[in-house]
Amino acid sequence: MALLLAVLVLVVPQLVGAAGEEESSPAGDGYRVGVGDVLAVETFGREEISGKVGVEPSGAITFPLLGSVPVAGKTPAEIAALLEMLLERDFYVDVQLKVEVAVYGSQPVTLLGEVQSPGTYFLQGPTTLTELLSRAGGLKSTAGPVLELRRVTRVGAEGPAAPMTFPTAGIASGEVGREVFLESGDVLSVPARQLYFVTGEIARPGQYEISLGLTLMQAVSQAGGVGKFASQAVEIHRIAGGDKEILSFDLAQIRKGREADPAIEAGDVIFIKRRFF
Repeated sequence: MALLLAVLVLVVPQLVGAAGEEESSPAGDGYRVGVGDVLAVETFGREEISGKVGVEPSGAITFPLLGSVPVAGKTPAEIAALLEMLLERDFYVDVQLKVEVAVYGSQPVTLLGEVQSPGTYFLQGPTTLTELLSRAGGLKSTAGPVLELRRVTRVGAEGPAAPMTFPTAGIASGEVGREVFLESGDVLSVPARQLYFVTGEIARPGQYEISLGLTLMQAVSQAGGVGKFASQAVEIHRIAGGDKEILSFDLAQIRKGREADPAIEAGDVIFIKRRFF
């Protein structure tokens, strides 16, 4: 008896753990069916009640013999159990059903901007930010530094939620996004890189990407600093409201704190003038 008890002590926890692992089914099995989904119902040995049925705006399906059956909010396994119960109650002695989602169409997520295949995608169970971007072919090389996620669903709050932001560099490396699960109605936007241009008496003329809060002095530094024959006079050529404007600044005055260091905007052209001897 003591030996038997010892065996049970060792074996039972393992059985419980195994059962728990079986219940921890793949992510897709936890999917909650909604309006717009199409279900594939397979009935073993009873082809007359097998086939595909769509979830109607009422949240129900129209099933042979049973008529309207509410299914919205249930998992495929729960729907199979419900149909079996209803069929066995009035029509059959023993029925075995398998229900799967044939077409996902109830939980849309919109993906916009600098991704390979923007558009509307439908969640197929718990889906992370990284997984959705993978389905869309990944980020384009023109993607900016930040991805924005706007969430429609807000419980107990008024007004639109502030967007959540994620660094695209972290997403590309896999360090960010794997723990962020999407919800129906989410809108993901990947803005394009915002560029400015530096020309004239500058060490490294060319185009550069705007970082958050970039100022004129920082932009000049990013381009390697002014050249040997540079004047302290600088112009920013900017398109505002369809019109071109030229803003003039003095680097020496900015450096001394006598002038504000202006912010750089997308499309700005910074022209470093040459000094006259």
